[in-house]
Amino acid sequence: MMFSPKNKSILPECKTSAPHAVATYRVDKKKHGPEIFEEIAIGQTLGAWDERVVDPALLRDLVAKVMTCSESETHWTADIAFPWPLWQGELSWLLTLIFGKMSFYAGCTLADLRFEEGCFESPLLRGPCHTLSALRESVGVSEQRPLLMGILKPNVAMSDDTLADLYAEVAHAGLNLVKDDEIRHDASFETTLRRVEKVAARKQKENLKTLYVLHAPINAAAQQNLQNWSRQLENAGADALLLNVWTAGLSTLQALRSVSKIPIVAHPALAGALGHGNVDDSVQPEVLLASMLRAAGADLTLFPSPYGKIGLPLATAQRIKERCSEKWSAGILPTIPVPSAGIKPEHVERACHDFGKDFILNAGTAIFASGQSVAQAAGTFIQSLEACHRAQ
Repeated sequence: MMFSPKNKSILPECKTSAPHAVATYRVDKKKHGPEIFEEIAIGQTLGAWDERVVDPALLRDLVAKVMTCSESETHWTADIAFPWPLWQGELSWLLTLIFGKMSFYAGCTLADLRFEEGCFESPLLRGPCHTLSALRESVGVSEQRPLLMGILKPNVAMSDDTLADLYAEVAHAGLNLVKDDEIRHDASFETTLRRVEKVAARKQKENLKTLYVLHAPINAAAQQNLQNWSRQLENAGADALLLNVWTAGLSTLQALRSVSKIPIVAHPALAGALGHGNVDDSVQPEVLLASMLRAAGADLTLFPSPYGKIGLPLATAQRIKERCSEKWSAGILPTIPVPSAGIKPEHVERACHDFGKDFILNAGTAIFASGQSVAQAAGTFIQSLEACHRAQ
């Protein structure tokens, strides 16, 4: 199909040397013709093309370019490149450009997102800081196998002493990481610090290696001095931080990455509202839960596994894993995929088959509310992971 826009300035040959973010759109042919791509390119960057008030050369530099356009029996698909000067490394700005207003267009899907090499010259796009190999080393796992994370439950109502006891119990059982629930919100920052100190003291006293992933919700007070906020948590003994990125905001993740030295774990809360992986969803999950988070600096990304009641389709979950680990320019590290939700011991073999060895498996109620002791339940998971590793 030939794409013939009215304004030729949005065609590839007009693309400037500035780096671009390239978004892939898929639109339903029953609802839109290919002219929608011209509407996106102009409307989502300049708002309108008007040479009466802006130099045409500047308009050409700042307008998005339709790089490719193709059609299938049911859909139009196009790659549209958004120039760096419009978003300057700020991913919340970029998300507004590529899908802010378009999110209200029925039958329009943001299917993919890629970054050209020059984008990562900005300190705002530094990518992850911690590798799975480094995490394995820190928790004392020498084998190249998946790690196991547990979700402390019932986390919201748990006292600091009980939480520290439970942490120690599963640490002795061999769990590699344990994390708070994303729904835990403490009454004060001092309360959070006390919880971290309790766990850290137990960890040091018993020479435990299990990492404690702290949910420390960032509020307005924390935002005023995020570096000091982060440093206090690290000094108190937090091993990693859990962030609800899609309620806190991409800018918050980018800012936290710039000041925090410990791993950042991104939770997918709210992201499901934009799509589950169906062909005509608003946004494909791999855009939000892999590409965006990786660029912003998340070291781990949680996403619903294909095995639980809120599971993503297997193909979608595998695309998330692929986007997390595919080779990116500028040596950007991978983000570690963490399939979660509804994970049971009988899913371990399938997960190893579906995701390989370079991931972290995240289980909650199957460890902490299984009817067994948490040590027994954790041990069952670990034995299954080790058996899968030996079989590979």
